[in-house]
Amino acid sequence: MAKKMVGEDGTVIGQARNENRAQFLRNTHFGDKVIIADVQNPVSILEETLKVNSGKEVDLSINCLSIPNVEMSCILPVKDGGTVYFFSMVTSFTKAALGAEGVGKDVTMIIGNGYTKNHAQITLDLLRESKKLREIFNEKYT
Repeated sequence: MAKKMVGEDGTVIGQARNENRAQFLRNTHFGDKVIIADVQNPVSILEETLKVNSGKEVDLSINCLSIPNVEMSCILPVKDGGTVYFFSMVTSFTKAALGAEGVGKDVTMIIGNGYTKNHAQITLDLLRESKKLREIFNEKYT
């Protein structure tokens, strides 16, 4: 959906913990670039993001990991005025708010609640549209 939403002019950057996961992401073609970095090392995430994004911070960061202590890895690569979308139940909003303040990041932080209107239809439409997504879904869940 991210690739669909940014269109031809936008760039989607995926993050992987190792080359094996990075290759999986590359093979899906769901994004444009993949970085390999420890998600619990915010400076590494920032540095790798800047390398693949022409030295620029990003507009949007989406966290859907179930890993604690990654708040700053989501905040640090986002430009001032950008958005950080936390969609993880292990997110510490105290760490996120104080961390953003501590590094002087003026970002909008959104808390995902797991529901959006027409979510079931959107999901089914994506599965119908994307052969690769269907393959991954079938391999994992059927």
